[in-house]
Amino acid sequence: MKQLLFLSIFVLFISASKPLISNYDIKTAVEKNIINIKVQGNPSSPHYFQPLSVELTNNTNKNIVITIPNGQRFVSDSTEIQDIIITQEEMIALKSHQTVKKKLFGMCVQQSNSSSMETDFFHLGDIASGNLQKLASEIEKNKSFNTLGQYAIWALTDNYPIEEISGFDENNSHYYQKYVSNLLNISTPELKPTNYKKYYQRTITKERSLVGKFKYNIHSNSSITMGLFNEQNIIVRELYNNPNQEAGEHEFKYAFDMETYNDPRYYIRLIINGKIKVNLKMEPRKS
Repeated sequence: MKQLLFLSIFVLFISASKPLISNYDIKTAVEKNIINIKVQGNPSSPHYFQPLSVELTNNTNKNIVITIPNGQRFVSDSTEIQDIIITQEEMIALKSHQTVKKKLFGMCVQQSNSSSMETDFFHLGDIASGNLQKLASEIEKNKSFNTLGQYAIWALTDNYPIEEISGFDENNSHYYQKYVSNLLNISTPELKPTNYKKYYQRTITKERSLVGKFKYNIHSNSSITMGLFNEQNIIVRELYNNPNQEAGEHEFKYAFDMETYNDPRYYIRLIINGKIKVNLKMEPRKS
């Protein structure tokens, strides 16, 4: 009997000594002052991958887990900087009074605004609902943290043309064109492979095309994207996309039609595993 009593007391002691973990969604945690939060732009990532960096500080003596749900909107403190909708749920564990930093997957919901920099800050907004929430969940399910996911988001938030949800992966382009069309209960656009702006595999035959090339070396298989970005740091065309580029040295040749993309200044960016590694400024001159 004494042994049984001792065992019971020992089990109770072990249970009592194990720290309890409380779970909160980020909105509740902020409203109850359970955490302090700082959200700012992540300049090492394009606006459609991990555009935000969040810093959370646990104000309590407890171990907690904070959930940032898919569809959570972060509103820019500046009216000139894009708001961001989260496209992958995050669960962040914090020990007592611990501070943790994390990059967040998200996409721009204001096509006309500029991409954020490290000096741009954000505050909590509402959670998306309806079609936008469905699309954000579909992007997370398919891991479509790319230009196609971004164009699809814009089709709902900025009246972006559905037929321009396009890129190097034509199968996924057609998938998201159909998916968004179904959300909006409209017909899927007719395929027109001769349209240079909408179908990326078409060879450029324009008289006024800007072409160039450069080499890069990667140490392991990586996801590689080349993008043409405008002065607001918003991608306007995918120049190359390989989600599984083999390790080694590679030469990349780019080209784009200067009649279609005729801003005074662009940036060609090499993006490796979601991080901007090369930023080449281009200033096309009109003849």
